Amino acid sequence: MQDIHSIKPPVMVGPDPALVKMALLIAGGLVLLVLLIFMVKRFWKYSSKKKVQDKIPVIPPYEAALKELDGLSLKPVIDSKPFYFDLGALFKRYIGRSYGINANEMTTQELVKEIRSTPMDTMLVTKLSNFQNFSDPFRYSPLAPEPAQVTKDLASVRQLITEIQDDIESKMTKEEGS
Repeated sequence: MQDIHSIKPPVMVGPDPALVKMALLIAGGLVLLVLLIFMVKRFWKYSSKKKVQDKIPVIPPYEAALKELDGLSLKPVIDSKPFYFDLGALFKRYIGRSYGINANEMTTQELVKEIRSTPMDTMLVTKLSNFQNFSDPFRYSPLAPEPAQVTKDLASVRQLITEIQDDIESKMTKEEGS
């Protein structure tokens, strides 16, 4: 019985399991560290951005529209087409900001349809519709208004914006009182 030897212990093949476990722990720790750094940077960026936004004063739609009207009235009107585009855009921005709708991207018909679903007074909706329909030919066709008409339209838009603002404020007062 000399040729029978005892069983040899198993021979390890491949990487050491303890070494693999240590490498995975280190890799996981690095991933967590990178994630933590990313989150901290993002938090600082957001908080600093918010501080800057808090410092920027928000101009109410009515005041912004009046400032734009004043600027538009100071420009000489050489060509009425750009003037009426600017006037219509100003008016749509005011309506959009006041009622929370995307009025800049709407046609006159879409704007009137959308504005009818707001609490705006029906008389004001009619005035708005009439002005937009009246000024559309000056924007989209070769028709040109008389120079006196330009001044009159500036005044009528200012009056209409003031009436809309008064309507908004009166409705807000009624809601607060209720």
